[in-house]
Amino acid sequence: MLILFPNKQAMLRKKNITYQQAKIQPGSPILQPEHPWEVPRINLYGSVFKSDRGYEMYYQCGNALKIGYAHSEDGLSWQRPLFNVTDFSAHPHEIVLNEYASSYANHVYAADHADSRFDITNVVAGYHMPSILHQPDTDKPYKIFAFGEGGYRTLYSDNGLQFYEYPNNPVIKLKTYNNPITNKDWCSDVSPCFFDEGRYHAMVKTYELDEQQRSRRCVGYAHSPDFIQWSDVRTIWQPGEAEDDLARARGYQWADFYGLCPFRYGDALLGFLWLFEIDRELPRGTHLGKMEVFLAYSEDGIHWRRLSDQPLIPWDLNFGAEGGMVTTPSAPVFDEQGIKLYYSDSNYEHGFTEKDFTKELAAPIWVVRCAEIPKERLVGAYSDEGCLSFVLSANDLAGIRLNLDCCDGELSLVIESAEQHVADITLSGIDETDWYWALDEHLADHAMQIDTLVATVYLRHATLFAVEVMYSKTH
Repeated sequence: MLILFPNKQAMLRKKNITYQQAKIQPGSPILQPEHPWEVPRINLYGSVFKSDRGYEMYYQCGNALKIGYAHSEDGLSWQRPLFNVTDFSAHPHEIVLNEYASSYANHVYAADHADSRFDITNVVAGYHMPSILHQPDTDKPYKIFAFGEGGYRTLYSDNGLQFYEYPNNPVIKLKTYNNPITNKDWCSDVSPCFFDEGRYHAMVKTYELDEQQRSRRCVGYAHSPDFIQWSDVRTIWQPGEAEDDLARARGYQWADFYGLCPFRYGDALLGFLWLFEIDRELPRGTHLGKMEVFLAYSEDGIHWRRLSDQPLIPWDLNFGAEGGMVTTPSAPVFDEQGIKLYYSDSNYEHGFTEKDFTKELAAPIWVVRCAEIPKERLVGAYSDEGCLSFVLSANDLAGIRLNLDCCDGELSLVIESAEQHVADITLSGIDETDWYWALDEHLADHAMQIDTLVATVYLRHATLFAVEVMYSKTH
């Protein structure tokens, strides 16, 4: 049993505990525009995951209507193989669906059939804001949920390189929201999608009017059992005064929820919340502002809250004051030894392409970076003086592993039954992802006479990141 934070289901009690998120350090780009069709942006609206090929990345590039592909052995050095014949004069959804594409992918492309309209690219499809789901044990192991003509559309692929639409697209029809004061229509074009607990979930952007009659971006929700038939969209999370305060503290006027990317983390869901901090609405266009990423969590996928008032990835982390927008893929990549948190950031603001945007940009760019975090340390339980308690089954208990940092303090592990102490250990001055306490033979004989134990971790200027309860047999 592995317990990650924030966690309430396995917890008996807690006292004076706060949850702290990982501290992300600045990093160099690992992917930036290189091919003509990628300029000026490579950004993660997209997905990164591990497969039997290694690491695979799908990203948005160019005019935001192209999905590019890259792969890597280590997740840091990336290659962009050229494998699709692409007709950029075609409709975006058709740019790689020409008569030569599949034959070229199978290495039988004939040079004398070449056409000047075609480029050999790493583009797999022409859609906007994609989520790519890798489900290797299904008949369609690669799936795309993305915005396209008429609304949100779904695609499938056997190999992850050539994608085809399901027959009943769009699966969620175009959703527009009219503001009766400005008579301006706002379109839903963002919807990170993920698979969890046997069904698909789409976090569809919706709009709601606030008290000042402003159109506010919100988090909506729809679900599907089969990726084809989807429920109606409903708003589940709206920005409020607390989010507006965050924007004002950064020099902006109010904040919207641009997108939410949820993923399973222990017994709960965490999510990358893209907070859009807005300066103003442009008369002939969208809102002008910047975007940064906050960490959010939920126990049920419907009721969400931010973990902190501090951004996980601020817009000025790498580009400083010139920083503009930060976005993430659908989820981090969890390796045995750590977490790779991919993200992309730009040196220009949202709304820079609008007619009323007057700032001069010498070299606008959007790049991909990777923050590496030790395993299980995306969120930690910290206290100056507090404790956490967990109920354990005594049957077949073999030991406990702690992921902890008490370099500047002290951590104590106390294990007891209703009758007596089983163990009492105090640690200080250490930082360990894998600290083990093993149940010795004498204590194991005692533990077999009882049903349950209570493990309490006392924290004094210390952080606990994970608790793994280990059993000697299948439990």
